[in-house]
Formats: sequence, C-alpha cells, structure tokens
Amino acid sequence: MSEEVKRILVVDDNRSLVRLLEGVLLRAGYDVLTAFDGQEGLRVVRQEKPDLVILDIVMPNMDGYQVCRELQNDPDTASIPVILLTVKGQVDDTSIGETDVNTGVRERLAGFEVGAMDFISKPVKAADLLDRVRNLLWLSTV
Repeated sequence: MSEEVKRILVVDDNRSLVRLLEGVLLRAGYDVLTAFDGQEGLRVVRQEKPDLVILDIVMPNMDGYQVCRELQNDPDTASIPVILLTVKGQVDDTSIGETDVNTGVRERLAGFEVGAMDFISKPVKAADLLDRVRNLLWLSTV
C-alpha cells in the first residue's frame, strides 16, 4: 500500500523564493500549494487543509506571526504544523553580531508563542528544508 502524498503550503511575498521552494519540494515528491501574502495563505489553508505550512514572517498586510496565531486559534487548522521562515540572524551563527543573535532568539520565541513548530533561516538550504519538513510531517503522525 502506497503512502499518501503530503501537501505543503509555501507562503512568502518573495515570488522567486516561493518558486525555488516549490521546485525543491516537488522534486522531493510533495504536492505543493503556494500563496504570496498572509491573507491568501490563510484562505488556502482553510480551503485545502495542507499537511504542513512554510510561512514567511515578514510580509505586508498580515505577517507570519498573525497568520500562525489565526491558524492556532481555529480548531480546523490548529493541528497543522508551521515552519516560519526568517531573515534574522541564526541563533548559532558565530559570524554575526550579538544584536542579530538576540533578534533571532526573540523572533523564535515569538514564533513559538503563536504556535510555530520550527524555523528556517534565509537563505534556505534545500537539504535543511527537506530534513525539517520530513521531521515535522513524521511528528504530526505519531
């Protein structure tokens, strides 16, 4: 018996990045949905019920924190895992300044408070993205 293909929604206002992530995920065998702002992302989640959402934090009109909070507050979408994309400093990156690290930590804490399950720093590495997607999809089934 074959395993069901997992659906992933990518939400980012950077269309080039969305297309790049879409290509990586499609090649890995996932079904990919896309949206280019927070409001469109919410609409797609509610209509399509993806298995996972990859969500940019910094977007116009409705940021990733607001979208994540809305998803967590809706019983129909609260169980969908969310990975937040961030351009802020990576917590373990020793080549950046202390202020960037502190911003990265604050950003992650704020994301966890609204229900995010993981973070990926931009620029996104394909192998890192796929590892995190696989892990969260597996965790959501156990």
